[in-house]
Amino acid sequence: MQIIIHRGTHQIGGCATEIRNGSTRILIDFGAELPDADGNVSPDTLKIDGLNYGKADFDGVFLTHYHGDHMGLISFVPESIPVFMGSTAVKILTAFSNRTQDKYKCTPDRIRPLYALKPIMIGNMKVTPIPADHSAYDAFMYLVETEGKRILHTGDFRLHGFRGKATSKLIHRYASDIDVLIIEGTLLSRNNHNIMSESELQKEISNEILSHKYVFALCASTNIDRLASFYNATPYGRYFVCDKYQKEILDSIAANSKSQWYQFGKTLTYGKNLELEKRGFVMPVRANNKFKEIMSQYPDSFLIYSIWKGYLDGRSHALSEFIAPFKKSGNIRYLHSSGHVTATDTQAFCNLVNPKIGVIPIHTENGNNFEKLNLKCPMLRLNDGEVFSL
Repeated sequence: MQIIIHRGTHQIGGCATEIRNGSTRILIDFGAELPDADGNVSPDTLKIDGLNYGKADFDGVFLTHYHGDHMGLISFVPESIPVFMGSTAVKILTAFSNRTQDKYKCTPDRIRPLYALKPIMIGNMKVTPIPADHSAYDAFMYLVETEGKRILHTGDFRLHGFRGKATSKLIHRYASDIDVLIIEGTLLSRNNHNIMSESELQKEISNEILSHKYVFALCASTNIDRLASFYNATPYGRYFVCDKYQKEILDSIAANSKSQWYQFGKTLTYGKNLELEKRGFVMPVRANNKFKEIMSQYPDSFLIYSIWKGYLDGRSHALSEFIAPFKKSGNIRYLHSSGHVTATDTQAFCNLVNPKIGVIPIHTENGNNFEKLNLKCPMLRLNDGEVFSL
């Protein structure tokens, strides 16, 4: 049995992990690279023999979630190779691709839905999707079992979100006795001090909404936990209003969740018949001209910036221009929580899983920082393309 990190041992985003034995090959994630500091994306596509060039020789591709740095190259995979992702995640991706009309347009139709904790067999490999708390809804870790070995691949995850507390229970019940842990290390190469939990963030969001009549929320349209915080913090008598695309996503979540936290039944779509000026509102927005025009009608409004701050570091002129009026007036506050596991929680998680053979860091620019975490288990530092045999 072998593991190959085709990309991701020394960078954040663009990850691709192969697990194979004598008869079966699977890939976990096939992501596009993130833009550099100047906003440029590498034109080179990662080539994997048997996947996107040469004769098709993979038995399946498993996507941990719908972010582009984990699934952005999936359109290059031939249709003869099945692709899998969470069932609700597929619906979110469908809404996104229909809106953008981009390269993902035909992708959702070919993705086969997976359901939490329901394993499937691919060749002689058993793959179990385990729910992961991340800024992408319906994200999965994957437990891969074959030839008497057990590998846990975390994808992107965290422990400080609304569903983070359930992670240790899931690991104890479904992913004990692990041989190799493949784990993301995004925040080990970034400043991860003073990261708010989603619960702490929700309280701050609530305070700002109660203090301002007109509140715009700049956040990702697929960050469901954040949108739920804004929705649930909207007081009685105030509108929670969005566009049709955003409502489609929220309706999909509500229809597939049993939790009251993810029910968005009072959401309204923006239109001329709403008494916005009289009653006030909370409105999720995105950095485009349509929302810019709406926001200009409310000069006394307040903006909550709730996406990664790094996007402002020269990577998006449009985003900087979008928030400029609020920076000028001072009616803006940065309130965000990372979708990635902190260093402290990384240490706790690795020691909880305590893999017998070791830990392989991916999705990180500095995997060596794992050695500073005082782990109980061995470290396995690989390079891209290196074959590791169990």
